[in-house]
Order: sequence, then C-alpha cells, then structure tokens
Amino acid sequence: MFNDSIFENWLDGKTTELIDKLGRGGSLSSEEMMILVLKAQTNHFAHLDQDLRSEIKALNVKVDEKFEVMDKLFDRYYNFAKWQLGIISGALIAIFIKLFVG
Repeated sequence: MFNDSIFENWLDGKTTELIDKLGRGGSLSSEEMMILVLKAQTNHFAHLDQDLRSEIKALNVKVDEKFEVMDKLFDRYYNFAKWQLGIISGALIAIFIKLFVG
C-alpha cells in the first residue's frame, strides 16, 4: 500500500524548498501554495490526532474508575445477598424442622 513516511519526507522537503524560496523573495505558483496548505493540514491533523488520543486515554481512566466503583458496589451487594440467603435458608430449615420433625 502507500508508505506514509515516503509522502511525509517528500512533503517536508518540498515545504522546506518553498519556504526557502519565499525567504529569498520569490513568488509561489498555485501548485506550490497548495503544497504549503497540504503541509499545514497534515500538521493540523497530527495535532488533532494527539489531542484525540489524550482525550481517549483520559476517558479510559474515568471508565476504569467507574468500573472499580461498580465492582466494589457489586461485591458489597453480592456479600449482602449471600448473607440474606443464609438467613432465609436457616429460617426455612428451622420452619421445616419445627413443622415436620418436632
């Protein structure tokens, strides 16, 4: 497929050439201006990509924290449910013994 580094190296080289040309007082053709616009867009996309990645990492941290809280709540509820089941089972056994055995 297409190798990004080849394109980036070409674009960096062309951009440097065009900036040097402008520094010497030269004028740019429409095609050369489009190369500079393309370079600006690739820089912009790179910054957007970095921002998005950092936002996703922050979101992952928040989601992990929420799951930790939910996990603790579930554990507490599960332990409470086991305790209730034990009491109910004990009460049913006691009722069974009282009704049928004693």
